[in-house]
Amino acid sequence: MDFDVSLLRQDRCTVVRVRGEIDVVSRERFEETMSEVLEAGGPMVVDMRQVTFCDSTGLNSIVSANRNALERGTMIALVALPPRVRRVFRITAVDEFIPIYDTLREAIGALPSTTSP
Repeated sequence: MDFDVSLLRQDRCTVVRVRGEIDVVSRERFEETMSEVLEAGGPMVVDMRQVTFCDSTGLNSIVSANRNALERGTMIALVALPPRVRRVFRITAVDEFIPIYDTLREAIGALPSTTSP
C-alpha cells in the first residue's frame, strides 16, 4: 500500500491523516509533515485509522514529534490505531506517555480549550 499523509485544519488542532505503511521509506515525509504542523503552533492529532504497518522508525518519528510538541508547550494525540499497530505502541510503552484515543471526537475533546472562560 502506498503511503500518504494529509492535513485537516480544525479550530482546536491540526489533524494529520496517515494512510499506508510508516517505515524507513515513508519516515522522512511523515516527520516533515509533523514538524511543519508543530512549527505552525497548536496541538496535533495523528489519525492512524488507515495505517497498515508501523516499524521502529515510524514509532521513533512519533516519539520525536511528541518531544518536540512538549518543548513547544503543546501536545500530540494519536487516534484509531489498528490493533496490529496499537500492539507495537503498547509493547514499547509509548502508549503510556502519548495519549491514544479511539475516535477523532474523543481526541479533540481532550485537548486544552483555546478559548477563555
